[in-house]
Amino acid sequence: MTEIKKNIKFTTPDNIDLTKKTIEYFMESGFKHIETLGKNLKFGRGSIASNMWTFNPLKWKSDIDVKIIEQEINADFNINATGQIPTQKEEILWDIFIDNYKNYLTDSKFDFNTKNRKALNATKSNSLKYVGWALLGGIIGGIPAGLIAYWTEINSIASIGAVGGAIGLLTKKINDNKEKSTL
Repeated sequence: MTEIKKNIKFTTPDNIDLTKKTIEYFMESGFKHIETLGKNLKFGRGSIASNMWTFNPLKWKSDIDVKIIEQEINADFNINATGQIPTQKEEILWDIFIDNYKNYLTDSKFDFNTKNRKALNATKSNSLKYVGWALLGGIIGGIPAGLIAYWTEINSIASIGAVGGAIGLLTKKINDNKEKSTL
């Protein structure tokens, strides 16, 4: 199981209703307010099944626990990325989403919806490039495997070759991009 875990801890200026603003941020961002226990808030979104079909990392199965002590926020983000191969852009999207939460609580005029939407659109565009690489890998692996399947009359070889090629090229491209960004 692939998990992304993030934590943010910060103090806000006085005279802010942190509970109300926290609920506003996550509800307007499409999360469900699961429970409130005192000043502890829990939000969630997505499911493992929907992880496999969405190009929106913010819709992945996720649980967010926010603890409010006076004017201090301590939030844990647990993102279950089962069915995904998280790219650096997708992890950066979560970082932006979390930073925008902090900015919203510390700046009453901060437009988090626009900022989150802009970051999400850039991430989706990047994800579509990876779909293209997966299709190309499927063709590269599927054609020779299809010929072998034809000659041996074992049809499943074609599927195995196409899937293997897609996953292989996709994984290579994701890892290449991670290496480039660390140089």
